[in-house]
Amino acid sequence: MASRSRILKKNRDPDERTKLLQSVPPIDSSSSIQWWEDETEHRSRWWSVRIMYLTMFLSSIGFSIVVSSVWPFLRKVDHSATESFLGWVVAAYSLGQLVASPIFGSWANLRNRTKEPLMVSIIINVAANTMYSYCHAFPAPRGVYMLVARALVGFGAGNVAVVRSYAAAATTLTERTGTMATMSAFQAIGFILGPVLQLAFVPLGENGIEWKAIQLSINMYTGPGFLSAFMGIINILLLIFVFKEHKVADTAGLIVNSQEVEKSEEVGTVD
Repeated sequence: MASRSRILKKNRDPDERTKLLQSVPPIDSSSSIQWWEDETEHRSRWWSVRIMYLTMFLSSIGFSIVVSSVWPFLRKVDHSATESFLGWVVAAYSLGQLVASPIFGSWANLRNRTKEPLMVSIIINVAANTMYSYCHAFPAPRGVYMLVARALVGFGAGNVAVVRSYAAAATTLTERTGTMATMSAFQAIGFILGPVLQLAFVPLGENGIEWKAIQLSINMYTGPGFLSAFMGIINILLLIFVFKEHKVADTAGLIVNSQEVEKSEEVGTVD
């Protein structure tokens, strides 16, 4: 990588730079493992991209998994709640995401790091989903705590821009279209499967399983929130132990630009 970084130095001797450029082999877009990475790096890069797929999936599922149960759960924990307040509870997710997206995006750009904003956003998401499932344990009016919890869940889901940005940076031009399409597919699957996962908790009923010592209640309303929190914890562990930052777009772009410089200089020489 040190020799590649020298390619773009302006004060480099033309003859030496030409030799460096000639030593760079052309990019083989037909090969799954690019020439500038070995098999281990290739595997690590794609595991990181797949973790982004999971992150996108969980961001989407955090919204849809409670859509069908939020109204009866709200009425159960706060009898004074109205339909108008329900609208605010549902909208809180989108509002939180609207506020968080530019914050996490700016953070990733300024620090040139993907893991940091992702870790913070997912930790917020886990805490918010746990708070949502514990709404029954808060003092009245409990509806306000549900509103705050849903806003924080949306805030944690504001990492979508960071996820897409990393997917673009970690893939080559030929890989990028398929990667972004798969990313969108995981986002759509998250929206679709959310209500299905909610349905799986229906057999627990409104009472479900209780542990009064810690005021834990896992029922058809709180189960989806706890499940989202559990999947978020798995996501955090994957980010810590598996995810690695890869900036393939920068590396490939450097080489392509260098080859273009060489061609333009050859044309200029002929003229």
